[in-house]
Amino acid sequence: QAECEGSSQNSGVTPAAADGKIRTKPLIPEMCFTATGCSTDLNLSTPYLEEDGTSVLITCKNCHVCVHASCYGVSPDKATEDWMCSRCAENALEEVKFFFTDGVWWVHVMCAVAVLEAKFVNIAERSPVDVGKIPLQRFRLKCIFCKKRRKRIAGCCVQCSHGRCPTSFHVSCAQAAGVMMQPDDWPFVVFITCFRHKTPSQAERAKAALQDLSPGQIVISKHKNGRFYQCEVVSLAKETFYEVNFDDGSFSDNLYPEDIVSRDCLQLGPPAEGEVVQVRWTDGQVYGATFVASHVIQMYQVQN
Repeated sequence: QAECEGSSQNSGVTPAAADGKIRTKPLIPEMCFTATGCSTDLNLSTPYLEEDGTSVLITCKNCHVCVHASCYGVSPDKATEDWMCSRCAENALEEVKFFFTDGVWWVHVMCAVAVLEAKFVNIAERSPVDVGKIPLQRFRLKCIFCKKRRKRIAGCCVQCSHGRCPTSFHVSCAQAAGVMMQPDDWPFVVFITCFRHKTPSQAERAKAALQDLSPGQIVISKHKNGRFYQCEVVSLAKETFYEVNFDDGSFSDNLYPEDIVSRDCLQLGPPAEGEVVQVRWTDGQVYGATFVASHVIQMYQVQN
C-alpha cells in the first residue's frame, strides 16, 4: 500500500531516481511488524527503508503485483526486474511461511500483522512467522462471514476493536468483505472496525441527508430479486427494531420487540442496555443474547 494520490509534495511519492525506481511512503508503519514497542526493535526492522521513510516499489514479473520492498521484506539486491512474489515463486496462494510444531505451513502477512500474538521471527524479511503463542480461544471463535471455525493449522479469528464487541472474523474474510482495518498504537497495532461500529463515510452521510420522501412520490426501489424498479410511494411508517449481541458472537440489529421472549417489550418497552435476554430466532429456536440498543427506522411502502 502506498500514498500515491495528489502531488509528490503532499503524497509521499518520490520521483523516479537515477536508477529508474519509484519510491513512496508505506501506509503501514514499521511498528505493525515488530514484536515489541521498543525503539531498538524498530531500528532493527527498517533496513529496507530510505532515510526519508520511502521504500522502493517492486513488481512481480509473473503476476505484476506491486508492493513496497520494505513491506514484503525484499532486500535491495533482490529488488530487480526478475523479482517474483512468494505466491508465484512457490506456486502458492499465500504469502509467507510460519513455524509450527509439526512442520511448515503458510500464512498471510496481513494476518500475521493483525493477529496480536503472531510474531515475525525475522522482522526485516517478514518471514518466518511464529504462531506458537496464539491462544486456543482464538481458534474457537466463529467468523461472521464464512460461519466457520478453523483448525489450528488453517487460521484463527480477530475481533472488532470497539469496546467489548464480540464480533469475530478471519482477517482475509474481513478484507474481502470490506471491514476497515487501520494502523493503531502499540500493543494493538491494528484497529479493526466491524460494520456495526463503522463510522459513516462521506457517501453514506450524503445518502442519509437526502430529502424525506412523501406519498405519491416516484422513486427507484430495489426488489428482493435484486433488480431495480420505478415505483410510487404509497405510505410511510416508523418501525422499532432492537439490536442484540448473541452469546455465540454474532449480532442482529433488526429484531422486532416481540422477538424478545424474556420480556413483554410491547408493554414495558425495551430492556436496559447490557441486559441479558432470550430471543426467538427465525428457526423457531430461543437463543441467549445481550441487549444493545433500540432503533426507530423509517419504512416505506411502494407499489410498481
